[in-house]
Amino acid sequence: MGTENLDQRALRSWLTAGLQIPEVVALHGDAGYLLNNMIAKYTLAADSYPISTLALEEFHRQRVDLTRTWTRSRFYGRNKPFKYEHVVPAGIVRERLLKSGRSERTVKHVLQSLGFVVVLLRSEDQRLREAGLNGKMPDGWNWGDDPLERYRAVGITLSNQVLRVSGAIKR
Repeated sequence: MGTENLDQRALRSWLTAGLQIPEVVALHGDAGYLLNNMIAKYTLAADSYPISTLALEEFHRQRVDLTRTWTRSRFYGRNKPFKYEHVVPAGIVRERLLKSGRSERTVKHVLQSLGFVVVLLRSEDQRLREAGLNGKMPDGWNWGDDPLERYRAVGITLSNQVLRVSGAIKR
């Protein structure tokens, strides 16, 4: 992952502060959901998302100009063929953060090593679901291993193109 933008820094600060609260660490008051949501928003706040090879083909079919920046909402939604997918599921990142020292430095390191958001086709997301990998990594995967491992397990490949995004963070 590249340099953090302002939105990502704000979300990291929120996470770091929250992880100092004992009740949050103990996952009281729906803290698990809130942590997962902020982790997911952190990756979604990036300025660009890599595109799978199949999603790239669909972008080409739709004549989408990938040299311009699009609002995040333009390709997001149940009626769209695309899905914004986190390479490492937020729940796995949350567990890592809860087991870490939870210092600002550690939180930043964990968030920056968790991977990124990829634009997939909904059919590719379905492959992850069918393989039982929509919310977990493949058996034997450990923190620090290749974050794309679950994509490889179901035959999803990434192109060398990215979707440049701005605007409200969709989740």
